[in-house]
Amino acid sequence: PNGPKVEARLAIDNTIDGRPASERIRSDSTATLGSPSLLGNDKLINISAGSAVGQPVQEGAELKPSSLNQSTLSNLVGPEVSDQMTGITKNINEITRKINEGPGTLSRVLNDEALYDSLNAAVIDTQAVIRQIRAGQGTAGKFINDPAIYNNVNDLAVRLNDLAEGLRKGRGTAGKLLTDEALYNKVNDIASRVDASVSDINLVIADIRQGRGTVGKLLQDEGIYNDARTAIARFNTTAERVDNVVSAVQRGEGTAGKLLTDDQLYNNVNQLSSEAVKLIYDFRQNPKKYLTVKFELF
Repeated sequence: PNGPKVEARLAIDNTIDGRPASERIRSDSTATLGSPSLLGNDKLINISAGSAVGQPVQEGAELKPSSLNQSTLSNLVGPEVSDQMTGITKNINEITRKINEGPGTLSRVLNDEALYDSLNAAVIDTQAVIRQIRAGQGTAGKFINDPAIYNNVNDLAVRLNDLAEGLRKGRGTAGKLLTDEALYNKVNDIASRVDASVSDINLVIADIRQGRGTVGKLLQDEGIYNDARTAIARFNTTAERVDNVVSAVQRGEGTAGKLLTDDQLYNNVNQLSSEAVKLIYDFRQNPKKYLTVKFELF
């Protein structure tokens, strides 16, 4: 090959696996550049064992290089690592095929121009928003760049912290409710009573719906309802009549009306009342004047 070449000079031990090196490395042995790991950080030269046809190599002899194939790769890194690399390669190829042909998101990002344009527009808009925020525009920009807003938020956080500390120490009604067991028990007792009252109210409502009790019968018994309706109608009739009488009296109709509206009749009645009072007074002062007692003797 006309490509760049690398020449490596190797120092070989006299014995390899308990046998002379000349028996293992012969003229038909080959050298391959490899790596002891998948990462390939370190390099090594793998020398294949020669056959009986080859001649023992002498010092300074040159070995032919060999290309890297599947068999050589297995010899370099071991069969297990070679199988893993083969599996990884297949998985990578399958993933690449799905990305190119499949309906997934990554495939759409790579192949769908409309989706790419949308993502590109979203990125541009995001960059514009970030520039506005950095310039102090908008609420977020003012929040980040305005020290007054930061100080207000910080002051609010301090106050909330003080409030939480006060609650933990039992200050205020809420703090006492959280820390005072006696107050908690009272509130719990009140809540229990309220719950019991609600249960009683539910029972009363159930009785009313079933027509039990006076209220239940009044709401459910049609007879009582009709009687109450009749009584209300009679009351309305009586009230209407009373209203008519009052209206007639106000108009001066009838004796009562004339008594209330006729001044002459009122004056006569008033005078009669005065005369009657005088008569009664005079009678009490001098009853003989009005009484005559006759005695007859036989």
